[in-house]
Amino acid sequence: MDVKCNFNPYCYNYSRVQSGTSFSGVPRAHQRVIEKSTDKFVRRPEGAKCAAGLLSFKPKFFEKVKSYAKNYIKNIKHTYDHKIIFALVEKELFGKNSIDSITHDADKMILYLLGFPKSFVSEYHRKHSAHHPQSGKKMNLRSMLCDNIASSPEFKPEKKRSLREHYAASEDLQRVNGLQNVFERYNYGENLNFAKIKLEKNTKYTGAAGFLIGAAKLCLFGLI
Repeated sequence: MDVKCNFNPYCYNYSRVQSGTSFSGVPRAHQRVIEKSTDKFVRRPEGAKCAAGLLSFKPKFFEKVKSYAKNYIKNIKHTYDHKIIFALVEKELFGKNSIDSITHDADKMILYLLGFPKSFVSEYHRKHSAHHPQSGKKMNLRSMLCDNIASSPEFKPEKKRSLREHYAASEDLQRVNGLQNVFERYNYGENLNFAKIKLEKNTKYTGAAGFLIGAAKLCLFGLI
């Protein structure tokens, strides 16, 4: 007699004869059916991929935060170092510091400490500072001289052109009335003792203690 059974794609066809009675299993399903059924009912998602999908945003998020914080601290330090060099250059050129050594790039320091990004800080600073032609203000030539010397390759290795070369290539600077005369009068800062200025900066105004001393002098007295 024939015995019917429910469909099972894993059931193999077999026949067995006992005492004259035959038993025939359900014919084996086609291989494509088995594969399809297996894909649908048996396959499970890989645990590692599942976990990565749920939690992968965490490492990426913290890496971005870490990178942003690192660059942020770097921007603050870079601005502080520039302020110190500006003040030391001014003192070497004129024998004493003016109010410019205190106010120079102070807006950048404040904006960085308040958490603003570099792109905003740079744009705001250039539009509101009297030593940047983009501001449209009456230029502070003394401040422009010290700022450009403090931004020369001697103090900022990332800069590739000397102040003399930079002025020759900058139409914005060339349009500032009287600036060329000031640059030439002080020989584009080329007579300064750059090694002495860098040594004083690194000796007195580097590290946590130097930062506090430099900040106090700049904010309260200037570098007198």
